[in-house]
Amino acid sequence: MKKNELVLSQELIFNFLLLYGLLLTIVPIVVYPTSSVIDGMFRILSSPSNLISDYVELAGPGAAFANSGLMTLLSLFILRKYRHSFNPLTISVIMLLSGFSFFGKNLANSAPILLGSLLYLHHKPATRQESLVMGLLSTCLSPMVSVIYTAPSSFPLQNKAIAVLVGLVIGYISIPVFHYLKAHTREMNLYNMGFSAGCIGLVGNFATRNLLHIRVMPHRLNAAHSQALFVFLLILFTAPIVYSFVRIAFEKKLHKGTRLSLLKLIRFSLYGLMGLSVPLILQVPLNGLLVGTILTFAGFSMYGFNFRYYFFPACGVLVASWFFFQDLTSTTTIVILFFASTLAPFARKYGLMSGILSGVVYTVISRNAHVLTAGVNLYNCGFSGGVTVLFLDMMRYLIFQYPLLNKIFSAAYSKLIHVEQKILVQIIALIDRLKRRVFPLNYE
Repeated sequence: MKKNELVLSQELIFNFLLLYGLLLTIVPIVVYPTSSVIDGMFRILSSPSNLISDYVELAGPGAAFANSGLMTLLSLFILRKYRHSFNPLTISVIMLLSGFSFFGKNLANSAPILLGSLLYLHHKPATRQESLVMGLLSTCLSPMVSVIYTAPSSFPLQNKAIAVLVGLVIGYISIPVFHYLKAHTREMNLYNMGFSAGCIGLVGNFATRNLLHIRVMPHRLNAAHSQALFVFLLILFTAPIVYSFVRIAFEKKLHKGTRLSLLKLIRFSLYGLMGLSVPLILQVPLNGLLVGTILTFAGFSMYGFNFRYYFFPACGVLVASWFFFQDLTSTTTIVILFFASTLAPFARKYGLMSGILSGVVYTVISRNAHVLTAGVNLYNCGFSGGVTVLFLDMMRYLIFQYPLLNKIFSAAYSKLIHVEQKILVQIIALIDRLKRRVFPLNYE
């Protein structure tokens, strides 16, 4: 891609994200009373924010939207200041940050962690570009900060000082821990920062419960504002696809980089509408947790996973939810279903049936992982994905240690992979035909 095309593509992505952040911040102040938005923001900043703190329930939709918008703008400011090259991964990261700002992240509990990450990048400038977005994602442990500074104490300033120090340490160590564990999971866990944060969160859970004697309390969800959340998501996922189609249809001399970015936006919209349709079909009302989950699912559709590899872990989630938990129509099931996309690289490497098995194991682990981290790790499904990958990889290693089992399973596995490849070829051919019909584009 030529340099001027790359610049146009980067500017298109930045402008889209900037407009998104501005609208999230400004529209709530116009639609809702300013006083209620401000009061709600103070309630958000002073809440423990552990899983699951639905900010829509806690402070109202206006404050929840504004908080998400401010976190989005802060993240864009950091990326721009450090000259980040905006690309589809950036949209994935920003949507994840924005989504989780509906139930756990806010300016107060994220700031110390961000500062700690920037301090690490200051001392390790060689890894700045590739690690900058990981520093933003390390705010998944922000509840650790707010749980400490909101805990009852005779010396509140002492708790706040400890919270800031803990945030700085988390931000400083999250990036090297991420790179270390990424090598061990061999990039088969898409949300690997969640796995890294879960490992850090285990220590954090011990510290808050046993050293600081803080008890983390669960929260409830609120579906009272489901209609407003639906309208927000519908507009968000409809506008990019309309804009992209109009530009592709009427601008005959689009640069290739711009055209590809527009196609990425269409992909983002389609996955978002797909995600929005699931609660509607299952008749589950929207809440802050589901909004964040759908935003993350749509965002990461632009980077790291293909639907044909996500589909099989998702089938495993549905199988486990139906047979083990008799629970298909709950917020928990939908969240686990969407975050099963973390196992798409695993299904791609080991096959479709292995993907279904990984979805079953992942579901069981996800429904129990909160006991270990007590809600201080917002990316709990990423942690569960990492544990799933390591567990199944360990089982594969143990089986192939024995010659007889190795011979039996190797032969069966080879036949299974051969059948799966035939099925995938047919699926890919069908998808390509559909693409050519819907997007008859000439890149010359």
